[in-house]
Amino acid sequence: MVIVGWIIALALGIGLALFAVQNPGTVPISFWGVPSQVLPVWSLVLASAAVGALMVGIIALIGRLRLYLGGRHNRKVLTEHKRMIVERDNRIHELEQEIFRLRGAA
Repeated sequence: MVIVGWIIALALGIGLALFAVQNPGTVPISFWGVPSQVLPVWSLVLASAAVGALMVGIIALIGRLRLYLGGRHNRKVLTEHKRMIVERDNRIHELEQEIFRLRGAA
């Protein structure tokens, strides 16, 4: 699955490079009240792709962090349950010993 992701990323990168080479012209831009500037099309496309990749990376990082923290919580709960099972088994053993002792005395 990782290989498929790398192949897709490579294809998109090649497509981006071809687009940049075929569109060397400039365009005027205005963003959030910043005065209009003239920039090459390829730089705008490259900047947009970089911002998109950064956003995807951050979202993926947040997802992995949630999985890690969830797994950590699950390990704590599992450890606590194992401890409770051992305590229960010890108590059962104690009660069985008490039953045998009481039956032997009767």
